[in-house]
Amino acid sequence: MTKHLPDRLDLLAAAEAGRELRGRIALASLARVAPLLASPAGDLQVVMRLGKDPDGTYRLSGSIRGNVVLECQRCLEELTRTLDIEFRLGLVRSQEAAARLAQGYEPLLVTAEPASIADIVSDEILLALPFAPVHEDMNECHGLYENYQPPADAQRENPFAVLAGLKQKQ
Repeated sequence: MTKHLPDRLDLLAAAEAGRELRGRIALASLARVAPLLASPAGDLQVVMRLGKDPDGTYRLSGSIRGNVVLECQRCLEELTRTLDIEFRLGLVRSQEAAARLAQGYEPLLVTAEPASIADIVSDEILLALPFAPVHEDMNECHGLYENYQPPADAQRENPFAVLAGLKQKQ
């Protein structure tokens, strides 16, 4: 078992050897994830187990755990979400092999080049993040939402009134 995460790894060789990797990865080092966060501070605990199943399928399974700070799309304030991601990937060399993967595996296309651990972790995080994060309880929202007051007795002009007037003239 390796207690740190390398930048790159030959996944098939590591799976053949039955390696297990454990370590932390900084959120700021995840180039595709960091821009989606309200704060890229902190890190995530990552566990990766590589091996070969009895049917010959090379696999990468593991978990990603930690907290990320997102921007609530209702009040535009920060909200913390806990990530507890479990993944199971089948390592394949072609689209045809991906189509033949046993149920329960998501395909991960591998090449002769060592794979980027940060890219694999980023993929799993991007799949787990909500499309539009909001506080679970509306009472947790602060800022703009809290201070919003609808206009009192404001009569809004009907934008379709002009069209209704045109129809009557015809």
